[in-house]
Amino acid sequence: MKRLMVALLLAASLGVVAPAGAAPDLTALQAKAQAGDADAQFKMGEAYRVGKGVTADQEAAIMWYRRATAQGHIRASEELGFALFAHGDRHEAMPYIEKAAARGEARAFYLLGTAHFNGDYTSRDWPLAYAQTERAAAAGLPAAQKNLEVMDHYLLPADKAKAEQILATLPVVRTNPPDGGVPVVRVPPAPIQTAITTPKPAKAGKPALPVKPASTPVASADAGDAADKPAKSSARAGGDWKVQLGAFGSEDRARDRWKTLRAKVADLGAYQQHIVSASTVQRLQATNIASKADAQALCKKVTAAGGDCLVIAP
Repeated sequence: MKRLMVALLLAASLGVVAPAGAAPDLTALQAKAQAGDADAQFKMGEAYRVGKGVTADQEAAIMWYRRATAQGHIRASEELGFALFAHGDRHEAMPYIEKAAARGEARAFYLLGTAHFNGDYTSRDWPLAYAQTERAAAAGLPAAQKNLEVMDHYLLPADKAKAEQILATLPVVRTNPPDGGVPVVRVPPAPIQTAITTPKPAKAGKPALPVKPASTPVASADAGDAADKPAKSSARAGGDWKVQLGAFGSEDRARDRWKTLRAKVADLGAYQQHIVSASTVQRLQATNIASKADAQALCKKVTAAGGDCLVIAP
């Protein structure tokens, strides 16, 4: 069995949440937390995790997250799972991470996808792993995009087809915290070394998929590709609005995603496929949309088909 080492910015890709604003009054905050205020307990956990107003202490952070979680604080339960995972208590972390994924947490999809691919802390299930990692990659997590490229070399076409079916059943990645709080701010901590265990490829000698360099110009759809020609629909083209349909590690994967969504969402054929190269990420977009309302309507249909979608104004 081959073991492939992959250097991942694990903590960065998990989106470390930095509490906004100045350091809190920890004396008053701790008093409220000790009195049983769940939100104060969560904020104490945040303060200890990132070292805001206090010396960083992961064990203290976990302790406060546990107290808030016991009172039903959703964000605390999610951060407890991620903190336990980073602390090495990964079997205990998995139930919290699974619940976070069910609420559309991109970081949870990334961790679950890696675990199901390796068979670590849970059952090995490659189609499920691929679908979960694809969901996280579409949300823009660099580590998930790298893992997806690795998985591409080991899954058979039948496995990928099954993964597409699973992807349609997964929750859409959320953009805001589950409790309606302030959106997270991501900061880059130090890198952590981790690994993906990869058994013998399904097809020996299969070459690695090429990844376009950062200098690659913006690419548009192939004019001769019949699958990408506009189909009859109620959609209106001829405008400057766009929708983003995901971010991928290679142009080939972005094109494959367009074809998959094109088969599910007829209106997509009325617009132009566009692939924007940004560093190592290829952003898939539908362009030439007439109005905001049309863009929102398209996104609604893409989401209903199990895809990810973001409206982009002119």
